[in-house]
Amino acid sequence: MMPKVSLRLKLSDFINSDIEEEVMEKINNVHNKLHTTVLLYLWFEEGEVNSKDLKEFLMRWENKLSFKTVVKQGSYISTSEFIWFDVIPINIPSSPHKRFEYKYSEPNKILDGLQEFYNITNFILSEKPTRKQKRNDYDS
Repeated sequence: MMPKVSLRLKLSDFINSDIEEEVMEKINNVHNKLHTTVLLYLWFEEGEVNSKDLKEFLMRWENKLSFKTVVKQGSYISTSEFIWFDVIPINIPSSPHKRFEYKYSEPNKILDGLQEFYNITNFILSEKPTRKQKRNDYDS
């Protein structure tokens, strides 16, 4: 069974920017290299992204990415949307509905957050050596 991980990013910090392509490729690499399903949550505050830019972004990446994407307005995470890894600006309050969090001070640091997402996902999904039990209560 292929595990699923959810990743949340602030869309308005990278849409139509120099790092947009690199951000989307890094997400796709996690999906492809680690053989895991990425559920991508993108959010923005009211007035930060217009509908034309949003539509063009979704059309641009629709055929290149093979994972579910949810786009919503506002930074609130509901209890039904538990986020596995949240990459958020430093000025956004933390949510209790997430497992891991990476905070950045400037938008180009999103790439560092995605590298951390890759590292943690890779560690958790990798094979672990079996550990031998140290106790010997059952030996005669």
